[in-house]
Amino acid sequence: MIVAGTLGGSPIIDRLAAKGKINASAVEGKWEVFGIETVDKPMKGVRRALVIYGSTPRGTAYGLFHLSRLMGVSPWVWWADVIPEHKDGIYVGGSCVSKEPSVKFRGMFINDEDWGFTPWAAHGLDKSVGNVGPGAYTKVMELLLRLRANTLWPAMHACSFGFWADKANVDVARRYDIVLGSSHCEQMALNNLREFGPFLKRMGYVDIPADKLYNEDYLKQFYNWTTHPDWVKEYWAMRVGEGRGMDVMYTLGMRGVHDRGINGFRDSKATARGLDDIIAYQRQLIADSLGGDPTKIPQLFIPYKEVLEAYNEGLQLPDDVTLCWVDDNHGYIRQMPTPDEQKRSGGNGIYYHLSYYGTPISYVWLSTISPTLASFELTKAYNQNARTLWIINVGDIKPQECEFEFCMDLAYDIDAWKPQDAWRYSRHWSAETFGDSVADELAEIRL
Repeated sequence: MIVAGTLGGSPIIDRLAAKGKINASAVEGKWEVFGIETVDKPMKGVRRALVIYGSTPRGTAYGLFHLSRLMGVSPWVWWADVIPEHKDGIYVGGSCVSKEPSVKFRGMFINDEDWGFTPWAAHGLDKSVGNVGPGAYTKVMELLLRLRANTLWPAMHACSFGFWADKANVDVARRYDIVLGSSHCEQMALNNLREFGPFLKRMGYVDIPADKLYNEDYLKQFYNWTTHPDWVKEYWAMRVGEGRGMDVMYTLGMRGVHDRGINGFRDSKATARGLDDIIAYQRQLIADSLGGDPTKIPQLFIPYKEVLEAYNEGLQLPDDVTLCWVDDNHGYIRQMPTPDEQKRSGGNGIYYHLSYYGTPISYVWLSTISPTLASFELTKAYNQNARTLWIINVGDIKPQECEFEFCMDLAYDIDAWKPQDAWRYSRHWSAETFGDSVADELAEIRL
């Protein structure tokens, strides 16, 4: 018999804990920890059972998928058709207890999805939607759990429907217990390119022509804190209200409608002062809408591009807000937290690119950030207390399988791949994915 459940959420697991059959104290109250034990006589009529128990639902899922990995099932079993090696039998005994993950929130940002992820979903798993929908997101979220990740920034280009606009997507996130967030240009978990125009039209504020509904240049005149603050406030309030009962990390601040600078402020100093007011409002909105202490709701500030200039002009952030630092789009983190910033109660995070589409150089569909470079940069960030959040820009997901799995392995256990050893990961991954007989040759090609 195999029994799996979460402490405090499974009557069977709780009974085994009360009887001392499992080592519940080793996982109880910890972040996403699991235990696996073979238990004699766990219940009447059962001689022996394999018991997987977690401190949280995600911890339980990681325990199940840990067992799956030990059996030889790749996390990419579906995504990359990695057929497990045949085994005549599976044997297990003894017990183990996992560690707490090194980084609290870990996951991916699906980005620049116009030519890969979105049309693939529209013509495959989400034909009924005709775009990215719950079929594709179900597979994405299963992959995240298989990789011991827990956070998703959904696809957000104009080609993709807004994630929250389809309640079936939100239901998938709830079922898989995935934390939802949003990028540096999507404050308050909103997809501006897809949601702001329809919001204005639905509310009767602007009679937007059909060809302008998702037009960034047209919409930017309205997405402006200095000229239309009430519209912007109501727009943000819409999403925070929809986030009640969901596990959401809210990105604070403001930029343009999409990946451009904020409108309405003449320079970095004025932007910094404007962001002071904007963030104060957003914090009050979170407190009013979600109830209670806003410091208990995960919040994020991403000093990326011109926002970094505004931050360096003296923008004051509440101490509990996580500061998320960004690389230069090519794998080198631009600015690390100072000793004072490292002491923040909200901690620090990293937004890191394995794929980039932009000026002056793009790299999509070709993975050029090596595990060695990622290990040097991310380990350096971890050692400077960037331990609250790691989000990896994976573009269309493919062909970032090896590198993304490396980043998630490192986020789960920072000691697993030291920078000086990270070059060996290509062989390790090739052996697990394609078999030991070809691992040397594949690793040499990858290097």
